Amino acid sequence: MGDYAGFGLGNDLDVATGVPCSQPRDIVGGENVGGLGRPCAFGGTNPAQSGFFTLRPVGRSVYNALQMKLSQNVVNPVRGVKALNFQVSYSLSNFSNTGGIQLTGTSADSDQDFVLQAADNEKPGRYYGPALLDRTHQFSFGGYADVPGGFRLGLIAHFYSPLSSAIVAPVSGGAGEIFLSDFTGDGTTGDPLPGTHLGQFDRGTDVKGLTTLVNNYNSSVAGQATPAGQALVGANLMTLSQLQALGGVAQPIDAPPAGQVDFTWLKVVDFKLAWRHTFKEHLTIEPSVGFYNLFNFSNFNLPPNTMSGILDSTSGSGINSVVKHTEEYEQFRVGNGTGVYSLGAPRQIEFGMRLVF
Repeated sequence: MGDYAGFGLGNDLDVATGVPCSQPRDIVGGENVGGLGRPCAFGGTNPAQSGFFTLRPVGRSVYNALQMKLSQNVVNPVRGVKALNFQVSYSLSNFSNTGGIQLTGTSADSDQDFVLQAADNEKPGRYYGPALLDRTHQFSFGGYADVPGGFRLGLIAHFYSPLSSAIVAPVSGGAGEIFLSDFTGDGTTGDPLPGTHLGQFDRGTDVKGLTTLVNNYNSSVAGQATPAGQALVGANLMTLSQLQALGGVAQPIDAPPAGQVDFTWLKVVDFKLAWRHTFKEHLTIEPSVGFYNLFNFSNFNLPPNTMSGILDSTSGSGINSVVKHTEEYEQFRVGNGTGVYSLGAPRQIEFGMRLVF
């Protein structure tokens, strides 16, 4: 099918990148030695113009949230505690947009500042759904307590619900991809599976549901013609059986293996113990020790290092190729960052000394 597409049964990306489908050619001995392009079947509205990207303000990005915060300062709340400051916050939120198919798992796939590509060129809002950075529940609490002896105890904790991802068909990388993974006929390939939206994985479809979704896709969509293939059948250029024999139809996809992981919660608790002493009101010293990620929670899949939504079972990085307690799984574990500023990193201990004079 790639040969057919390269000889014109495709679009301008198949015959010669950036060259219009209508560019003349000079064939000598069966070889194209003149123009770089070839007349092609899917040349677009204007075959004299090669495909190109445009920036248009037609995307949609919405953040909805119910946010609550409770804070309090209390003097002598209980015996042994001189002062207590605490704060609790909760956000029930939804961050959704229309662009960025969330293929790579990087923040650029959901960050409007990076100019998101439409997931569907003809209907930009077709796959509108949760963005890669969306977290439904965000619960944080913290504060400090002054206790006898000049000691102060401090605590900060965060518990965030899992991220999400689109569920996307893999691409072959060769010519004729519009016959394999363009399910809407808009010219973009590697589309989300039919019936899904951005952020579908872990927003209504977990690993168990993904297995059912992929099996349903394989039984009803795989082996059938995409809109590009349907155009060939409708023009009596090929039959469906011929397209199937050439591999020019939607391709089957591997279901998640046993042990495939979902995205996980982010869990962090930081604790600090400090002692404060003043010498004759001129010099105050405050030695301290801080424990970041006190309970050493294991955290995984923090942007930009997250599982990909591409259903490529050979990649070892997609939502149907990462099994718990394997090398592929460990690559998404949050590691040590710079100093103690990497959220969710393994437990770190920091000793400090503060001088006030």
